[in-house]
Amino acid sequence: MNSNLRLTLLIAFFSALIITACTTMKTATKTPEVPVIQEDEPEKHLEVDWSVSCVECHTEETPVAVEEWRNSAHGVMNFGCYMCHGDGEEEFYPRPGSEKCISCHSDNEIEFEKTPLNDCFDCHQGHTLKFHHEESE
Repeated sequence: MNSNLRLTLLIAFFSALIITACTTMKTATKTPEVPVIQEDEPEKHLEVDWSVSCVECHTEETPVAVEEWRNSAHGVMNFGCYMCHGDGEEEFYPRPGSEKCISCHSDNEIEFEKTPLNDCFDCHQGHTLKFHHEESE
């Protein structure tokens, strides 16, 4: 067997293994089904004082989400909320779809239609970015 064929078979095997593990984790953690808002479906943010930063307001309104974000790789890098959620005034995505992830992480893109997964968040928690099984450990 030539090395290219071996490599292709190994990649296919590990891809199937990862997809199966993610699907199993999703079922095991019983993540509630929440509709994902797609890129072309922004919603309206509540009317707020736009002179206050997202983090400043959400530290009071949703402190757990802010703390999860602060401890994540994106929070440590001070990756802005607007990168995933929009600016809040013109466009707002309370539950951004995988399109937002892929805009920076294209090397991790998978074809969801070929898997039992719907989006990145079937395996990853939104603000911590950890795999679901890591949250329960």
